[in-house]
Amino acid sequence: MDWTNVAVASITVVGTLGGGIVTQVFAIRSKRIDTKAQRDNRAEELRELTRKEATDEKRTVYASLNTTAHSCRTAIRHHLDDKCGGHTPDLAKLEAAREALRDSYSRAQMVVSDRALDFASEVNRSLDVGYRAAIDIDANDAVAVAALYGFVDDSLGFGVRVLRRAIREDLGIEPGADADLDGHLVVLRSNRHEFVRKDTSDTATHQLDALG
Repeated sequence: MDWTNVAVASITVVGTLGGGIVTQVFAIRSKRIDTKAQRDNRAEELRELTRKEATDEKRTVYASLNTTAHSCRTAIRHHLDDKCGGHTPDLAKLEAAREALRDSYSRAQMVVSDRALDFASEVNRSLDVGYRAAIDIDANDAVAVAALYGFVDDSLGFGVRVLRRAIREDLGIEPGADADLDGHLVVLRSNRHEFVRKDTSDTATHQLDALG
């Protein structure tokens, strides 16, 4: 009887201890699972916050690029109007508009897609051509003035609109890749090259005429 009692007591003790250990093991495991779930949730929240910040930054940069490109074209047009209208143009305003575009373009280079950057780069180059031509233009040269007005009104105006479409596409506002945009980019580049060639040719002609 004594050994039987001892055996029963031992079994009871072992069962009690074993149950406590099993309960503790499950508690520790459950705590580890909860900790991992919380860690995963925090990591996902951080990734989502990072994605949102990147998207917000891209939208801010694109808005600045669109605004400064439009403002630069307008400043070129006003400078040309003043110069050819017999008024003294405000060079500081033109310089400020061009510098603002340079800053926006530099920021955009860090965040835009390669496709959108193609358009931003071409429009930036075209505006730079218009900017320099407006500064150098001889207001008494009717042919050169007419050509520059055509470039500013048609090509640069078209370029700013195309850039806006490319930006909207890259942000997912416009549906899918627009094949027309690729064709527009070719036209913009061709217009710039044609204007530069014509402007260079006219300058050389004037220099030859001056030499007699």
